Amino acid sequence: MKSKHSPPPLEHWIGYRFSRIAARLGNYIAQMYVSRHDLTMPAWRSLAVIARHQPLTATQLGALTSSDPSKVARAIELLVRRGLIRRGVDSADRRRASLGLTREGRKVYREIEKFSVRVEREITNGLSATELAGLRRLLDKLDHRIEDQVRSRGWRDFFDN
Repeated sequence: MKSKHSPPPLEHWIGYRFSRIAARLGNYIAQMYVSRHDLTMPAWRSLAVIARHQPLTATQLGALTSSDPSKVARAIELLVRRGLIRRGVDSADRRRASLGLTREGRKVYREIEKFSVRVEREITNGLSATELAGLRRLLDKLDHRIEDQVRSRGWRDFFDN
């Protein structure tokens, strides 16, 4: 007999579900940008974030992609080498680099964005406008909760001794 306080099965854990959905969707979309543009997943993520938030520094890029510094550095190098981003001097602090898209980078970004939006529309077609708006509100709420209530505390606060 199960206790009242038994943990939910793994398939119901939010992090597990998010991870599976993100991996499945990401791997599907990656097939396109790998075959058409020879980009890695971190490079595509970096390109997308730079497109949305440019100009920004490598540190800001790392925070916005939740990637470790070595992945960010490799992605930046690949994107600069391929001529998709430019690395200039940050006007606020000349010791830092400022990242922005080149004309070719904008072209590649728009093509991948168009494809990704079409895929996202396809997977959300089964949701009503109300359900989709509710999902977005719930995701925002969970994201804020993680930032405000969970990450602000140490992992030990959740550990039973």
